[in-house]
Amino acid sequence: MKTSVIKGKRNHKRVISSVRASMAMEGLPPSLHAQALGKLYLEDKITGKEAIARIKERHSAKFGL
Repeated sequence: MKTSVIKGKRNHKRVISSVRASMAMEGLPPSLHAQALGKLYLEDKITGKEAIARIKERHSAKFGL
């Protein structure tokens, strides 16, 4: 599912709080790595595709991919 994030410095805290709350409800606290990638994404330093690629790269070795 494609989602839209309104980027902008004023929205960072709100977006981060919302994501943390959603993940907490699912019992999935975000790792420090995920938090760092989220911050880079919100600051327009990386794209969503780049964030996904970094996540896959980090975890693919765990599954022998």
